[in-house]
Amino acid sequence: MGTVYRPREHTIAPNREPDAEPITRSVECMACSATSPVSEGHIQTQEWILKHVREFPAHLDYREHVTLPYRVRPGRWL
Repeated sequence: MGTVYRPREHTIAPNREPDAEPITRSVECMACSATSPVSEGHIQTQEWILKHVREFPAHLDYREHVTLPYRVRPGRWL
């Protein structure tokens, strides 16, 4: 006989466990595609933007890239 699969509910949510990977972010200049180093806080990315805009005053638009770990939690059997 073959494998039998049972459906199960699942919940997907950000992983807040103590051993979860950290939330990281970087920013990208929309004018030249330069990218900041990856960091765990907002301050480093904001400092990078201010430094970059001082060097390139016409570069005013940025995109933030956030890496947020998620975890799937099994629920009840259906």
